[in-house]
Amino acid sequence: MTTLTGATAAKLLKAVISDYNYWGESESDSPLAIKRTKSVFDEKKILSLDASARRKAMQTEGYKAPERTIIEKTLDEVFQPLVQSSLSELTNTAPSVMNGVSPIENLLSPAEAVEYYVQLYSAFKKLDEPKVCYVEDSSGDPYTRLFIVGSSADGETVYAQGLLTQA
Repeated sequence: MTTLTGATAAKLLKAVISDYNYWGESESDSPLAIKRTKSVFDEKKILSLDASARRKAMQTEGYKAPERTIIEKTLDEVFQPLVQSSLSELTNTAPSVMNGVSPIENLLSPAEAVEYYVQLYSAFKKLDEPKVCYVEDSSGDPYTRLFIVGSSADGETVYAQGLLTQA
């Protein structure tokens, strides 16, 4: 059972994304935004938030979101491969830096990615019922909506959201 309030959790998550905010499952820059709500965070709410984001991204008058499916995963299912990939990049870069072939700053991006994923994972693990939801469609729409969600001690839903671009 968490002891974090919604405000405290949101503040913690905003601090995590303040330095580095790039979600690795996207083919474009996909920063996460941290939000909280006291309203019910169910399938209807997720699809509504998704439709608004797609409409804004498409910038097309009268855009109607396609038929969509919510895919729910655990934090471990999502973060484990992201952390492993970032660690691999860091360990592959390290030898050339250690040998003086590459500049030290080449370690910056992979080190920040490892820190980012580990801190996000840890922060959401402190909340109750943490999960990751992807909103996908079967049409040619290039967008997948990402929600990382958890419940706070004071009954708020705290979530990170991003719009991933995938060709």
